[in-house]
Amino acid sequence: MAKVMMNSLPAELTPEEIAELEVAEKMPITFDEDCPEMTSEMLKQFHKMDKITISISPNNMKKIKSLGADYTKFLSQLLDLALNDAELVKKCM
Repeated sequence: MAKVMMNSLPAELTPEEIAELEVAEKMPITFDEDCPEMTSEMLKQFHKMDKITISISPNNMKKIKSLGADYTKFLSQLLDLALNDAELVKKCM
């Protein structure tokens, strides 16, 4: 089950959309064969990802945000690639 906090919703939602979400938040969860309740074994397959805070220059933030709304995903993939490149890691040390 995914849970979204009401205070983390995008600011551009209309009052009607917010009202719909508030109603949906109070509805019970209905499990079925297409969406069964997850067992303890299924839940063990998920791994929590660590989150960190880093400082990025304003100039680089402009470049990153210009790549689109998924810029955090882009940064994560870029970091994965960079950390797996031994020459680049050596260069940055």
